Amino acid sequence: MRHLLILICLCFVVMPRAHAEQILIAADRWCPFNCEPGPELPGFMVEVAQRVFAKQGYDVKYIEMNWSRAIQEARKGNVNAIMGGFKSDAPDFVYPEEELAVLGNAFFVRKESDWTYEGLESLKNVQLGAILGYDYGDELRGYIQESNADSVTMLNGDYHSLSQGIKLLNKRRIDVIIEVEPVFWYTADQLGLSDQFKFTGKMVQPEKAYIAFSPALKKSTQHADLLSDGIRKLRASGELLTILAKYGLKDWKK
Repeated sequence: MRHLLILICLCFVVMPRAHAEQILIAADRWCPFNCEPGPELPGFMVEVAQRVFAKQGYDVKYIEMNWSRAIQEARKGNVNAIMGGFKSDAPDFVYPEEELAVLGNAFFVRKESDWTYEGLESLKNVQLGAILGYDYGDELRGYIQESNADSVTMLNGDYHSLSQGIKLLNKRRIDVIIEVEPVFWYTADQLGLSDQFKFTGKMVQPEKAYIAFSPALKKSTQHADLLSDGIRKLRASGELLTILAKYGLKDWKK
C-alpha cells in the first residue's frame, strides 16, 4: 500500500511536466548566444529563455537550423521564435521590450592584412564573406544585393555558416568577413584559429538583438511579454549576471 501511494505521488509530480506547453525556438549556431543544443552550455540566450519560460510552466526547445530557414519557419508559424535576431532581420516579427544583447557588426581579416574598413568603396578591393539571410544594415545590404560572386561570397552552411567563413578566411579564399565580435572570436577560438585574425573596424552603431516571435501565432505577444518580464526579474535577482558569466559576457546595460 505504501509503495502504491508513493507511485501515485510521483505521477502527480511528473504529469504536469509531461504536458507542459512547448515553445520552439530556432536559429543557426551563434555562440556564445546560442550554441550546440544540449544540457551543457547551450548558449546564453537559450539558458535565459529556458529559465524564464520554465517558471511559467513552458518547456523551451531550441532547434539548430540555417538562419534563412529559421526565419521562414517562424514566419509560417512552424516554430514559435528565432533567437538572436535584429529587428532588421524580420521587421514583421513580434519583439519583446527587453533585448538580450546589444551588438555591432565588425570586420575581421588575417593578421598579415593591412586592409581596414573605410566605407563601401574599400570593400570593392576585397572579397567579402557574408552569411546568407543575415541583415547587415541598409548600406551594406544594398552593396551585397548589387554585388556578385566576384566581390561577395555568400556563406550558406546548414548550421555553421560562420565556421565555414572563418575557414575560408584562413585559407585565403576570402579577404574579409563580417560578424559581431563575441561570436566571431568565440567561433574562431573553438576552431583553434583565433590567433590568425584581427579586428579591423566596425560598420554601424550597435543594434539590439532579441528572441523574436512568430507573426503567425496568436500567443506571440503573450510570450514576448512573459520573456521581457522574466528578463527584468533575472536582472534584478542577479541570475542574469550568473548566466552571462558562464559565457564570458557582461551585462550590456551596466
